[in-house]
Amino acid sequence: RNIEQGLIIPDLSYSDQPYIVKTDDGAWLCCLTTGAGHEGQSGQIVITQRSVDQGKTWQDMVQVEPADGPEASYAVMLKVPSGRIYIFYNHNTDNLRKVKADNPPYKDGWCARVDSQGYFVFKYSDDHGRTWSAKRYPIPVREFEIDRNNPYQGEVRYFWNVGKPFILDGCGYVSLHKVGGLGVGFFTSSEGVLLMSDNILTETDPEKIQWQTLPDGDIGLRTPPGGGSVSEEQSYSLLSDGSIYCVYRTIDGHPVECYSRDGGHTWEPPQYKKYDDGRLMKHPRAANFAWRCDNGKF
Repeated sequence: RNIEQGLIIPDLSYSDQPYIVKTDDGAWLCCLTTGAGHEGQSGQIVITQRSVDQGKTWQDMVQVEPADGPEASYAVMLKVPSGRIYIFYNHNTDNLRKVKADNPPYKDGWCARVDSQGYFVFKYSDDHGRTWSAKRYPIPVREFEIDRNNPYQGEVRYFWNVGKPFILDGCGYVSLHKVGGLGVGFFTSSEGVLLMSDNILTETDPEKIQWQTLPDGDIGLRTPPGGGSVSEEQSYSLLSDGSIYCVYRTIDGHPVECYSRDGGHTWEPPQYKKYDDGRLMKHPRAANFAWRCDNGKF
């Protein structure tokens, strides 16, 4: 790739996680986490914008949340069969200005970055992303062991998401990365879960959308036994037999992969990702995604 040949997606300065869905009126709709400052600074918001020429130009920049409100961050979108588009993101609804963290590295044990906690919420659009619902809707995320072990014993939740939503067997799935604490490297422990709705594809009243937090039990997707405490940025792919494949980052020098054969309720033991000759893939703590192409290959 030659980055100089790329097409710019407009932003406010800082720019993160551009995700695109194709709308039913033929446009590309892009959501973006952006702000006038750096990552995590006050004023960070989620915006959307549309392109009708495959990304050459963009129009209709819309603030999903106002820039003078609490932080909104790390959005992903899901289009359902009716054409309605849901957008999911972190929201600092309580407008906390600092959260508990390790001391050191955070002076006096408080972190002023507040974009990775709060509530996981959604809005929706019925006009192909030109406007979004005035009301936001929080998703009830089931408490796990990692939440109970955080500095607030789960009363305040640390989390975020980079994983694309998907549809399987009539249900909608949205990824979430639970976080256990803030310290060296920012997130000191993390694990992956899925939020599954069995009626989001058909229910038009957002108040009536039902959610389950998967996997069953209270432990999410972690590293293999003996691995580190960081398991995050889970990326999910659907296989031809209905299984879910997941790959995610660690601080162990290798990415992790695992499979679910029952819609995310249980998972086979995680393993470090290997080449076909058995060599472990080397990898830093950085996102690694897998996705299926139109030709069926990954």
